[in-house]
Amino acid sequence: MKLKNNPKLHNLIPVTLVIFSLALVVGLFAFAYLGIFSRYGADDYCFTSTIYQSDNIIQATIIWYLETSNRYTTMLLIGASEWFGRSAISILPMLAILLWLASLSWTLAQVSRKLKFPHSLLSSFVLAAVIIFFSILEAPNRYQSLYWRSGMVTYFFPLIAFSYLTGLILTEAWRNKPRTSAGWIGILAWIWLGFFFAGGLSETTLAIQGGSLGLAIIAVWFLTSGDQRKKILSMLIIALVASVIALVVVFVAPANSLRINPTEVRPPLIDVFRHSFIFAVNFIQKTINSMPTPVLVTLITGLTLGFGLWTGDTPSINKKSFVVSIVSTPLLTYLLILFSMIPAMYGQQSFPAARSLMAACTILVTGLLGFGLLAGLGLRIFINSLFANQKSTFSIMIFSTLLIFLCSIYPLYSVRKILTQLLPRYISHAAVWDARDAQIRQSVAQGATDLVVIQIDDMDGVLEYKAHNWVNRCAADYYGLNTLSAP
Repeated sequence: MKLKNNPKLHNLIPVTLVIFSLALVVGLFAFAYLGIFSRYGADDYCFTSTIYQSDNIIQATIIWYLETSNRYTTMLLIGASEWFGRSAISILPMLAILLWLASLSWTLAQVSRKLKFPHSLLSSFVLAAVIIFFSILEAPNRYQSLYWRSGMVTYFFPLIAFSYLTGLILTEAWRNKPRTSAGWIGILAWIWLGFFFAGGLSETTLAIQGGSLGLAIIAVWFLTSGDQRKKILSMLIIALVASVIALVVVFVAPANSLRINPTEVRPPLIDVFRHSFIFAVNFIQKTINSMPTPVLVTLITGLTLGFGLWTGDTPSINKKSFVVSIVSTPLLTYLLILFSMIPAMYGQQSFPAARSLMAACTILVTGLLGFGLLAGLGLRIFINSLFANQKSTFSIMIFSTLLIFLCSIYPLYSVRKILTQLLPRYISHAAVWDARDAQIRQSVAQGATDLVVIQIDDMDGVLEYKAHNWVNRCAADYYGLNTLSAP
């Protein structure tokens, strides 16, 4: 059932996908542009002052792990950003978005080629851009998760690492040409290092990392066999071992006493899972209730792409496998969100902080998009079985093109609204911060050791130094002062 002798009609879908991808890129560029107005706040001063007071990044990392936080790799990334000066903090959000888009597009390209998606490279780029755009749009606290360096490294960067590491495992799993023993050992070592590094960024994403690897091992055991099973399990088990070691390093960190009262009795595991189960449901409900339009558009986008990607014959799909896939997608989405709730419930007996829900938001967006893709493909196959003729195929193509084009309008609408609401505030905050920073540096250059400066507003919960708080101490160390206050 193909449209013959009319190549222009076959180009309708890819042309529309290009338009959709451009709209998404505009949206992502707007998010990246807001990052230009990012400035130091709260923990940023503490990170940087620790680096200034240390001989090198490794020493700073050890001090941070022993005295401040169990997140043993955050200092490495923040220290690397400091090599490019204090203005680098304004470029990090843009860099993070670009890295995530590149790594996720690459990973989805492996999947697209394996599943024989039409226009696989373009399709994978569009899917990656959809996931990233809606994840940022729906983030419970976008500023803290992306524009605040400490939060971005902790909760946004793991998503980049997961995207890349997933692509690496998939590439090796589907590689036809065997590697040499040395090459295979090198790949396993790189996987171990990657997952161990990612595990030290955040307890929340570490829980997701370990849980997803466990589920992947179970799936591979039952769905594959022979050498294929052996190869994939080798990589997944190495990754899981790295994650378990990361968990141990995080769990035994001396700095845990600062965040968790050692005399407080930990809740029984059954209570941890019971409350995490409820928290996961609450998160999904809250996201749907607070952002119904983006959630609905995400689902419709997946449905539209699943329905309209194929310009001719749809792929032949095993009915049982299709049913299992469409049923398991919501279940896996929920389980991964559940894993993200466990650390906060175990450590603080509370619902996770908004900034730490960035990964859970991405999981929900990916789950909605994946479910929509499967549902759209199923609907397309069903319609094709009922109306297997040239006229119906032409109608489906025109309808699909129109739907994809309509989906491209929403990112532009959302970004226009966001920029109108946020850009003036971001510009104002950056200007006031820069003026105060210049004043402080001038005073320090003139020999000042104790300063009182103007107070500026916090940005979406990222603390600024006030009359007296812990940020004041870190900010004073950052500027080389004895005391710094802003009454």
